[in-house]
Amino acid sequence: MRPIRLDLQGFASYTGSETFDFTDVDFFALTGPTGAGKSTVLDAMCFALYGRTPRWRVNTTQNAIAPSAVEGRVRLVFAAAGQHYVATRILRRDRNGKVKTTTAALEQLPDGVDPADDGELVEGLGKALAGSPNEVSNAAERVIGLPFEQFTKCVLLPQGEFAEFLHASPADRRKILENLLGHSVYRRVQQLAGAKRDAATTAMKTLEAQLARIPAVTDLELTAAAERVERLEKLTEPVRDKANALDGLAAAVETARRRLNEAEANLASLTYIKQPAGVADIAAQVAAASAAVAEKAAEVEATETEDERLRSELDGLDLGLIERQLKAWAELAETESKLKTGQELTEELRAQYAEAKELEEAASEEVEIQHATLHKVRMAELAGTLRAGLAIGDECPVCDRPVDAVPEHDLSESMQQAEEASRNATVEFRDAQAAVVALQTKLENYEERLTELQLAQRRLKKKLEGVPEAAALEQRRSDSEEARQQLAGTGAALKAARRALREAEKRKAVADERQQRAWKEFQHARDQVAVLGPPAGGDDLAASWSHLVEWAAASLERASAEREAARTELAGLDGRAATLRTELRATLGDFEIEVPRSGTGGDYVGRHAAAVESARAASARLAEARRHRIDLESDMRKYQSEAEIAKALASHLEARRFMEWLLSEALDELVAGATVMLNRITGGQYDLIYRDQDFWVVDHHDADMARPARSLSGGETFAASLSLALALSDQLASLARHGASLESIILDEGFGTLDPETLDAVASTLEALTLSARRTVGLVTHVAELAERVPVRFHITKDAKGSHVEKTWS
Repeated sequence: MRPIRLDLQGFASYTGSETFDFTDVDFFALTGPTGAGKSTVLDAMCFALYGRTPRWRVNTTQNAIAPSAVEGRVRLVFAAAGQHYVATRILRRDRNGKVKTTTAALEQLPDGVDPADDGELVEGLGKALAGSPNEVSNAAERVIGLPFEQFTKCVLLPQGEFAEFLHASPADRRKILENLLGHSVYRRVQQLAGAKRDAATTAMKTLEAQLARIPAVTDLELTAAAERVERLEKLTEPVRDKANALDGLAAAVETARRRLNEAEANLASLTYIKQPAGVADIAAQVAAASAAVAEKAAEVEATETEDERLRSELDGLDLGLIERQLKAWAELAETESKLKTGQELTEELRAQYAEAKELEEAASEEVEIQHATLHKVRMAELAGTLRAGLAIGDECPVCDRPVDAVPEHDLSESMQQAEEASRNATVEFRDAQAAVVALQTKLENYEERLTELQLAQRRLKKKLEGVPEAAALEQRRSDSEEARQQLAGTGAALKAARRALREAEKRKAVADERQQRAWKEFQHARDQVAVLGPPAGGDDLAASWSHLVEWAAASLERASAEREAARTELAGLDGRAATLRTELRATLGDFEIEVPRSGTGGDYVGRHAAAVESARAASARLAEARRHRIDLESDMRKYQSEAEIAKALASHLEARRFMEWLLSEALDELVAGATVMLNRITGGQYDLIYRDQDFWVVDHHDADMARPARSLSGGETFAASLSLALALSDQLASLARHGASLESIILDEGFGTLDPETLDAVASTLEALTLSARRTVGLVTHVAELAERVPVRFHITKDAKGSHVEKTWS
């Protein structure tokens, strides 16, 4: 697997859209500060292919989407075995905050597509290989040739797992190596061999049962069957000749029988040709009905003419206008009458108003008089009031002198009379005022009504200018009423005339229909004997029937003679056909072939052909039974041989020593390859060996002393692990069970533990790997010196908006 392009959007720390373009890149480095998102790039590659990463728990995608995003996308374009593929996965966060993979696809891109061109890299462009998360994972494993566990140990080596193979226990290392190199296939071969042995044994038992159901066929049975086929085949020509002769007679019989049937049909048709009763009266009935229709039509036409005349007269009169004009004259007369009466009443009311006005003025003067009188009495009453409180010797309130004597005087009765008179005068004055106001209001109403009547009078006179007098309009209305009455009578007469015309037309239609039926009966009778050349019909129905009946009587004698001749010919042909059928039944009966007593030549040929095919089939079945038995016996021998071979193979592979030997050989090859790389990296100081089911190093700087690999320092452990990983990855392509496509290796480990010399050796080794093995090498590193040695660098930074990438070249 060689990465070509990686697109991220909303994935982990990559909140925006970022693209890693690995096109034509053989050696690259992912650089940047801690936490910038370098390892996330490896996570994205693993996730696109397998739906999981080494750093996540199995089936956990909760942290795959950026915290601020609701959707994350990963798209990896990669090459494998010379083909380009694109793997896509889309994650979405639901309403409950859970993250799930909603879309997954793996496609094989067609040739000629440039993966670096966004315009060409469109969804659905290539051949779909998978369309669900599990399908994509399985398809990626088939395309690359490695499952997830092997991919993360041979192609993409994540942090913390770089030295897993070096420090694994013997049992774990055995399991890893067995899975990586596909040596478990031999255990599978042993299982398949056992299954093959059992299947062959079962097949042998099945064949034995089949052989028991197939009877043995002798040479005598085969010869008898072949002879029957030969004898039946020799009868083919004789049977066909007689059948053809029988069919020829059948055609002649059919012709004779057809002539007989035609003669009998002609006799039957001629016998039933008789003139119907009442044919002579039909023409007279049609003529009478036609005359009645013409007479009624003339009556309708005359009545319609009179009706149209009266309607034209009425069309010139607008009765609605006449009625409106008469109404206007009546309204004018009524208005003038009301106007005259109103003027008289108004004059009378004006006189009443003047009289009431005079009475009001007199009542006003009386009120003033009575008020003056009352005032005088009240003044006198006031002096009497003062006098009532005085006593002789009191000081007078008016003149301030002592009172010598108090006079006696009673004014209470005069006061009551004056007040009564004043009240009565006030009431009479108010009544007079009310009468004046009422008469004034009434007079104003009368005058307003007179004005309205005068306006109405002028309006009606203006409206009736040029309009005839009411008497002339009355005469016009009377004339129109008389015309309407006449029109009503004419309408009734027209309805009656039309009804009579319809009745006459119905009677004529009945007569015409009867005449048409009679002509149809005549034509039908003539059509029945049309082949005999009957006389043609004329215009007269009765005469046409007479000619046809006379012709039918003359034709009966000829038809009788033709029937007798046809009967004689048919009897002779039937005798000859019976003779041929008897001969055919006798010939086929020798072979026990059932044939019909009366049938066509084809029936006999068909029965003979069926007997031939049946005999051939019986002969073939016997031959096939013999061949089948021979084949079954051959298969029995084959399965017996397979069972013996499978049993021997399973027995050989059951020994554990065979698997141990295979794993030991594989380890020796891997250690040999790792030793070359480790020696190069360490400047010839160390070689790698496998001893006591563990890895050891030989230190050439310490008298070639051997010590366990576990005792190496951090930098030395990294160098040994890297050598072993590179050798393992290098050897895997030729040893993996699925023909793994190992076209790249990406390392995510701490190169910072190496000293400058070792670091330089590691860089040189990796550079040589890209040239010698034509493999893409990727590094995740913080070491600036190593990064500078890499030709292509993807520098990753992180800010508040997420991670970003910048591609640079050295």
